[in-house]
Amino acid sequence: MNNLERLRSENPLIVCYTNDVVKNFTANGLLSLGASPAMSEAPEEAEEFYKVASALVINIGTLTHDNEEGIMKIGRIANEQGTPIVFDPVAVGASSYRKQFCKRFLEQIEVSVIKGNASELLTLVDSQTTMKGTDSDSSLDAVEIARKAHKNLETAIVITGKEDVVAQNNQIVKLANGSPLLAKITGAGCLLGGVVASFLFRNTRPEIEQLIEAVSVYNIAAELAENKNHVHGPGSFLPELLDQMYQIDETTFEKYVHKVEV
Repeated sequence: MNNLERLRSENPLIVCYTNDVVKNFTANGLLSLGASPAMSEAPEEAEEFYKVASALVINIGTLTHDNEEGIMKIGRIANEQGTPIVFDPVAVGASSYRKQFCKRFLEQIEVSVIKGNASELLTLVDSQTTMKGTDSDSSLDAVEIARKAHKNLETAIVITGKEDVVAQNNQIVKLANGSPLLAKITGAGCLLGGVVASFLFRNTRPEIEQLIEAVSVYNIAAELAENKNHVHGPGSFLPELLDQMYQIDETTFEKYVHKVEV
């Protein structure tokens, strides 16, 4: 059984501690794919959730002083339960506050995958980096950033952009699927974090092929959505993306996936 078929068969529970802007879209996207999202943020119930959860997504998009200790607590509990964490350091380079929190989090919590754009990942390995909100610098060398981040942070790396880059087990693969319309809807990258988590199956050290399939399934669905005749922009693209995530199968993935090892 391949990973997508396994996901559809097992309907893995994905706990999402994510930002306020994207909760509804993330939940609907994961349901469309076949996962079972839980938007749980309470450390008091984390131990019970993480005993059965397939993975945890931690997204710092709406980080505040009020919730940062809760994020630290659920990270520790996930580690104790052996639940893999996908960490999304949203806009980490936009403020010293975010940089300091991410530095503390990664020093104290073991994560399985870090997902972000090139600027965000560069910030994690070079604290002098700055960025405007969630925007990434298109001139950055994502392959070299992935290589450095994978080595320094000792975890799997997923860098998103015009081409995506995945690094794990000292391998680096470039992926060339996707749609420019993903950058025109709120939460597309945040949902990808949940999709990656859906392919982990409680594996804290995922194989690179799991990550490649997760990213590519999502991006191929986006390509197919963009190419529908009735899709003319972000408003019609978003619901079609959910439909394509629901319909995509392994045959479609194998037909369209575009990957190159570097």
